[in-house]
Amino acid sequence: MELNHGVTFPVYIVDAFASEALTGNPAVVCVTELNTELSDVIMQRIAAEMNQTTTAFVRRSTNPITENTCLPSVESEFILRWFTPTTEIPLCGHATLATSAVIFEIYKNLFNEIKFQTESGIHTARLKDGFIELDFPINLATPLSPVEQADIQPLLEVCTAIAGADSIVAVRLSQELRYLLVHLSDGVDLANLEVDPNRLLAAGPQTINLNGVILTVRGGPSHGTESGSSYDFCTRFFSPWRAIPEDPVCGSAHTVLAPYWTEVLGKAVNRARMVSKRGGDLLLNIRENGRIGIAGTCQIIMRGQLTL
Repeated sequence: MELNHGVTFPVYIVDAFASEALTGNPAVVCVTELNTELSDVIMQRIAAEMNQTTTAFVRRSTNPITENTCLPSVESEFILRWFTPTTEIPLCGHATLATSAVIFEIYKNLFNEIKFQTESGIHTARLKDGFIELDFPINLATPLSPVEQADIQPLLEVCTAIAGADSIVAVRLSQELRYLLVHLSDGVDLANLEVDPNRLLAAGPQTINLNGVILTVRGGPSHGTESGSSYDFCTRFFSPWRAIPEDPVCGSAHTVLAPYWTEVLGKAVNRARMVSKRGGDLLLNIRENGRIGIAGTCQIIMRGQLTL
């Protein structure tokens, strides 16, 4: 595939769902102009070169983006795509949050809400009380069928070996995102579990096209914030099938987790924690229209130029 020789565009590294630099989930954000049409192959090669969990490519749907200028109202819609180092994905929360931070903070967008046209539909991001809130569709997870249970059993046996005997409380599958949700018992120290993603990959199902495994536990006093308040639930996310051994903070997983924990706890959930080594907090707001608000903060830690 021939490169777009001589093409240069801004590139940013952003820690998403991060209260301080070098926490949360890093994403690369590439900002291209309308007349810069990068092929799918080139975008995939750039994502592999960047080698972060996700590289986002964003461009204006009508007029060019110009750094350090205010975008008028007719320039509030963007085209957004997400790539892991090996494949394009239909939805990515943390890279959408990172992209929104770049547009709001670097490009000085004057408006509180912007829209992204994506392969999975229209998603919005808005400024709210010092956070950026994303508007995503809810993705319900359902119990496994007998066929799915048999296919996924070797993977569940690995999860049991990692977390301990009788540690699995419930298992659900999101058909839309192909995420397997594994609810572990309250006594599991999720943050300190030693998980080898290669074991998950090797035990992966033969017929289910799995994208990731969610390990989750109920929140509580042992999973508190610095202010002493508790999280509703805590999670880790593994996606070796997409060349992401562990995703430090996964926004899209919470489109599955929030409705699940709302049902389990019998109340609205509004605060979640990813307990990876980098860690990250998410604020949640399930809406009656089948969508969910996922909010967080970002730290833009690097900016530069990429030249092809």
